[in-house]
Amino acid sequence: MRGRFIFSILGFLFCISTGMDGLCVSYMDISLQEGAENQVRFTSGRTIYVESLTDGRWLGRYWTADGRIEWTYDRWSDDAFLLEIAGDPSEATGTCLSAGWKWGKGFEAAATENGSRHYVVQLVHETVPITVELHTLLDGTPVLTRWLEIVNNGEKSHAITRVSPWSSRLFAHTYYRYFSAPGEQGPFDLGYFTKDEWGLEGWFDWKTLPPGATVVQCDKGQGFNDPFFILRNRAVGEYLIGHLAWSANWKMEFEYERRKDPGIDFVRFQLGPVADNPLRVIRPGETVRTPAVHLGLVAGSLDDTVQAMHSHLRASVLPHREKDLSCLVQYLVPADQGYLKENPAGLCEKTAKENIDLAAAIGAELFTLDAGWWDVPLDWQPSPTRFPNGLEPVIQYVHDKGLLFGLYAEIEGGRGNIADSRVAKEHPDWLGPKNVVNLSIPEAAAWVESELTRLIEQYNLDLIRLDYNPLYTNEGASTLRDGFEENNYWRYYEAFYGMMERVHEKYPHLILQQCAAGGARNDLGTAGRFHESYLTDGLWFPNILKNYCGQTLGLPPEIFVITPGAYGQPTRGRVGNLEANLRTTVALCTPAIFNGMVAPSLADLSPERLDLHRRYIRLYRNFIQPLLPKCRMYHHAPVSSRGGVDSSGWFAVEYADPEGSKAWAFVARIGETDSDTYTLIPRGLKKGKPYHVTLDNSGQTLMLSGWELRQKGISIRLESIASSELILFETR
Repeated sequence: MRGRFIFSILGFLFCISTGMDGLCVSYMDISLQEGAENQVRFTSGRTIYVESLTDGRWLGRYWTADGRIEWTYDRWSDDAFLLEIAGDPSEATGTCLSAGWKWGKGFEAAATENGSRHYVVQLVHETVPITVELHTLLDGTPVLTRWLEIVNNGEKSHAITRVSPWSSRLFAHTYYRYFSAPGEQGPFDLGYFTKDEWGLEGWFDWKTLPPGATVVQCDKGQGFNDPFFILRNRAVGEYLIGHLAWSANWKMEFEYERRKDPGIDFVRFQLGPVADNPLRVIRPGETVRTPAVHLGLVAGSLDDTVQAMHSHLRASVLPHREKDLSCLVQYLVPADQGYLKENPAGLCEKTAKENIDLAAAIGAELFTLDAGWWDVPLDWQPSPTRFPNGLEPVIQYVHDKGLLFGLYAEIEGGRGNIADSRVAKEHPDWLGPKNVVNLSIPEAAAWVESELTRLIEQYNLDLIRLDYNPLYTNEGASTLRDGFEENNYWRYYEAFYGMMERVHEKYPHLILQQCAAGGARNDLGTAGRFHESYLTDGLWFPNILKNYCGQTLGLPPEIFVITPGAYGQPTRGRVGNLEANLRTTVALCTPAIFNGMVAPSLADLSPERLDLHRRYIRLYRNFIQPLLPKCRMYHHAPVSSRGGVDSSGWFAVEYADPEGSKAWAFVARIGETDSDTYTLIPRGLKKGKPYHVTLDNSGQTLMLSGWELRQKGISIRLESIASSELILFETR
């Protein structure tokens, strides 16, 4: 090899679990080789990725998923990022800065709190006054994080017209010769969210990549199909899994190139934010940061791949969770969902206290006053007619019952009689399309943040639940800056993300929950800055279960808050009987119970219903809640390595303690099937351990070995659609 290695970092952490049986992926290494080509090799677990500066281009050289270092003949020559810069407003498109880069320096930045390694490569362009810093984070899992910091070194403003923080080639040398015949399908399958509709978030499906380009994108602004994908190579048993941490419009492009020489087909990809106008204007001396890409290459199963991403997000992305404040049983009193919308008294102090009584009686841990406690949005003051004494009596009543208190707000605006608000009258220029407060205006962003912190402090909140309901915002607004018509989204989300990071830092014990129009912001840009995210407003059966199994491919189950029951919403189908509702609510993620699911008031709650609620909440708190934040998740049906959300009439998921001492599985019949029986073969149990197995429907228990369960499984008979079973496994 040319040159010599002058920089090497070896990191050994004490076992960051990625969910891969028998594999401790704690090894990290970053090696810089200087010479005719400056090359950096990143190793995280068994995943290796190499880049180099070659002939003025920063290139991706190879990926491996098995820890094997490639030699020269296997190296590729594809750009590792894409950047277009316009130096004049008259330019219709920017100049692609593919070539012309010079080496600046490579260095290790300060380590992160969790022990992750952070490496920076600085490149300086020869003809355009732009410096790019490529930031790469390694945390010991197979998933790496990459973002760019772009510096304007010139004397006039430049505009970013297009950027992809990460692009690469993948999967050379597939050796899948029988795919090479003309007209036959290749070995690459792309999994992504195929719907962009309210209530259909997480609509995951697999599509075989055809030769040429495949483009997946969002042009609706606030959409319902997040920039997440899984690319599978059936020829060699590898998966590439990726997120773009971005909440506005985006584009992912995959180019499948079939070669005449059989077996060396490959895929190129790139992904990044998009807009019709320039994405961001950079003034002289200014530095801007792109959204991050989280990318992992895994050799193994779909389970291994999903667990690698879950482990990465838990270790390096999601905000810290206090153990005693994680995955709490929540009770919500909503005005826009549930029976209070039709209740003659509406949402008021009286009905709120009636529901606090219900929450305490069934064993909930946190009570949230949901949408509609105000009269005028953006003023964020309690309705003087429905809450004449303010919210303080309600909060005191919550605390007297031993519960924590949460509050809902639509802090950015977006719906309702906003024209009547004080901010609309005093600062109409702060409001953009659909009456959303324009956070790209610094004064407007500062006001929104001050209102948010006022609510947190005034009401001593344990949880803040933030909604965002303008629905599709499309291209959004633009602002003329230094002659460029700049799209507002980049600055808007810089302000929004920064606000939530500061709130978490200032109030570390506050639970941050977001529920934008259901699941319209479950992208990693927003979800990665909250402890909890609302899965969907599509609460009808079986929609919610399909929605759930798609979204949990990319995000761990404990962050989701859902209410499968949909009691009190007669226009939306219920999930079977009360037992089925409660079983679904506690088995899948952090449970939220809407008002109306339990009873109109405590006096109307029958002893039988009260006992059922208490039993399922005890089961959740004693068995599921302690394991949920660290569990390994296994997708059995309908989403699996073989099918998408519509591929089966069965829903089956499994969750296991990483040590294999406890696990639970949930099986539901969601459509027509060839048989009334589903055979669940657990994948998270240890073959050498005996398990005490409990079937929730009948209460029957039996003893089976891990070997029997993993070889033969357990048969679950569910005769009717919407019926379900919860199975508990515990070593004794």
